[in-house]
Amino acid sequence: MVSYETVSATQAYREKCEDRVAVFSHQERTVVVVADGAGGTGAGDVAALAVVREIESEYLNIHSATEWALLLRQIDCRIGDGETTAVVVDIRPIGIAGASVGDSCACTVTDGIISDLTANQKRKPLLGSGMAEPIGFVCPPLLGLLLVGTDGYFNYAKPNAILAAVAKSDFQTLPRRCIDMVRLPSGDYWDDIGIVAVRQRPRSMPLQRFTIN
Repeated sequence: MVSYETVSATQAYREKCEDRVAVFSHQERTVVVVADGAGGTGAGDVAALAVVREIESEYLNIHSATEWALLLRQIDCRIGDGETTAVVVDIRPIGIAGASVGDSCACTVTDGIISDLTANQKRKPLLGSGMAEPIGFVCPPLLGLLLVGTDGYFNYAKPNAILAAVAKSDFQTLPRRCIDMVRLPSGDYWDDIGIVAVRQRPRSMPLQRFTIN
């Protein structure tokens, strides 16, 4: 039986973080959700949390990238307050499927190569606008590492730095290292950050899931 282990972290750049991350698992399936509430719209954190809750309630009924994109479009019309990005990545032994909207990202890192799963996404309008256009994506089974994160990380982390962090970091500390990578000299950050790392669990290891705040 194939299973996946995950580790996640969030970081606020002001008093509270409006980014939300979540992981849901069922049998050989792991679903990762990252949502970046848009601070300028008001109630961004409420919108991001609504995305997480809706996906948690529906993911067992979703089985393709097309269905994931449709679900995000439905969520777009149901969000009552605020706006948010969203990336949902559905990892199974047969492959990866998902959908996204906004400027949060998902990428795989395999043998020193970064592949952006969300390269074709539309950055605006966001979920909650009633006009969002989520784009689905698929890719082969996960052989290396999956990183899913908000723009507070991916807008400022250089590809070479990401590869170095993946190569040199212990898996459980990787999200924290990624966050530290984009810290300003003052100790502050450009934006809120939410990030999740996923890999196939080594057969000799028990299933682990870590959350670092």
